[in-house]
Amino acid sequence: MNDFILRIKNYLIKLKKQIMPYVLLVAEKVKSINIDKDFIIKIGLPCLIVGLGFYSCSFLQRSIKKNINDIFLISDDIRAHFSNKPDYWGLSTSYITKNSIIDKRFIVKDKILLDDGKEILIGKGINGDVVFLRDLSFDIVLKNLNKSQCISYLEAKLSNANQVKLESISVINTNSSTVFTWGDKINSLPVKNYTGKDVCLDENNTIIWSIR
Repeated sequence: MNDFILRIKNYLIKLKKQIMPYVLLVAEKVKSINIDKDFIIKIGLPCLIVGLGFYSCSFLQRSIKKNINDIFLISDDIRAHFSNKPDYWGLSTSYITKNSIIDKRFIVKDKILLDDGKEILIGKGINGDVVFLRDLSFDIVLKNLNKSQCISYLEAKLSNANQVKLESISVINTNSSTVFTWGDKINSLPVKNYTGKDVCLDENNTIIWSIR
């Protein structure tokens, strides 16, 4: 979490440096042509808000893209650990934290956290239960997503290498459980743009990546 806060601070400092020259330029222009300050505020403030919104949205998308990459890096470590075994029997979040089979930077005590502090569960199903004998896939679970986050994670573009590992993506909330699989006539992979708006709710969405 501290790393995420530091990234936010660095981002705001960078944003301030980018905007400040324009603010100073406007101030000089105001002095030289003596334009009414109230008029400048009325025009400039909305523009500044729009600019900040654009940068915030861009930052969110970059953060989600990084989380997606890290989720599949974690899946690679798990797949490598079980490569000489017939299945994923016994796999769970607890198994991973105790045996340190993924990059240690993701393990905080008995939890698995992404760089922005979001917790993921690993195992089977929405609660990350222990994987049973002869099960050839496992789930990576991300909970408590708002609608914007849910849509972004669901519709995120995956590399061909990551698509090969993917068995399905599920969206679970109080309304429904929607599973996207390869070759499905309605809910097919890869997930198309604008799909998430119909399956993601305003809050409490869970996304599950099933990896084989």
